[in-house]
Amino acid sequence: MPYNTRLTIFLVVAIFSVCVLLFFVFYGPIKRFLYKHFTVRMYYRNVRRVTLDNDFYLINDFMNRTADREQFTIDHIMVGEKFIYVIRDRYYPGALSATEDDPKWIFYKGKKTRMIPNPLLMNHLRMERLSLLTNLDLKLFVSIVLINNDCLMTPMQNTKCDSFLVSLKKFPELIKTLENQKDVPPLNEESVAVAVKDFAHLNLNSKNK
Repeated sequence: MPYNTRLTIFLVVAIFSVCVLLFFVFYGPIKRFLYKHFTVRMYYRNVRRVTLDNDFYLINDFMNRTADREQFTIDHIMVGEKFIYVIRDRYYPGALSATEDDPKWIFYKGKKTRMIPNPLLMNHLRMERLSLLTNLDLKLFVSIVLINNDCLMTPMQNTKCDSFLVSLKKFPELIKTLENQKDVPPLNEESVAVAVKDFAHLNLNSKNK
C-alpha cells in the first residue's frame, strides 16, 4: 500500500477517534446544560412522542389567570382517551429528599442543600385552577410532574391517584398504565373536542404570539 494512502487512512482514523472521544467527554455536560436552560423545550420531545404514539391532543405553554388576576402557567396539557394530563417540567441536577405532602423538599446539589417548594402540590393547584376555569370535573384531570432521569430521590410513597412525580424514562409507562385502567370510562369524544378548543381559546400565550 502506498505511503500516501496509509497516511490518509491513519489521519482519517485519528480524526474519527478524536471526534468520538470528544463526543463522550462533552456529551454529558452539554446535555445537562440543555436540560437545565431549555427544560421545557427538551422535555417537549418526550411528551410529543407519547402524544403521537397514542393519538392524543397536546397544548403547550398554557397561561391564564385566576379570578384575582394571579397568573399561572402549565407546560403541557395532554388530552388522552380517559384523562386530561396537566404536566409540569422540572429539572433537578442533584438529589431530592421528599415526601408526598410536605410543603418543602430538600434539594441536594454537591455539598449544598436548599429547600424548594413541593412541585406536586404546586402542580395540583394548577390542575384545580384549570378545572375551575373550564368547568370540567376535577376527576377528569391527572397532575404529572416530569423530572430528569438522573435525578436521585429518596423512596416516596404515592398515595394519590391523580398526582404523580415521574422521570422522563418512565413517563410513557405511567400514561399506558393510567389509560389502560378498565374501571375508568373513556372521555366523551364530543366533550374532548370542545375541551381542546376551550384550552386553545383560554391560552393567553397563544393570543400574545
